[in-house]
Amino acid sequence: MTQEQCTHRNNVQSSEKPQVYKVGIYGWRKRCLYFFVLLLMILILINLALTIWILKVMNFTIGRDMGLSSAAAFSIIF
Repeated sequence: MTQEQCTHRNNVQSSEKPQVYKVGIYGWRKRCLYFFVLLLMILILINLALTIWILKVMNFTIGRDMGLSSAAAFSIIF
C-alpha cells in the first residue's frame, strides 16, 4: 500500500460523522414498561389490602401452637 492510499483512507474515515448509539428504552416501549410497573404496584397494594381485610373480618388470632385460628371455626396449624 502506498503513502497516498493510506492518506486517502484516513481522510475518508475522519470526514464521516461519528455514529451515536442511543442506549436505553425510548418511546412507546418506555411508556409500556412504566404502565406495567404501575399496574403491578397497584395489584400488590390491592392484594395486601384484601389479605389484611380478610384477616380482620374472620378474626384470625395467632395461638401458642403456631397456627392461625378464627371465630368461624377455620384454623391453620403450622
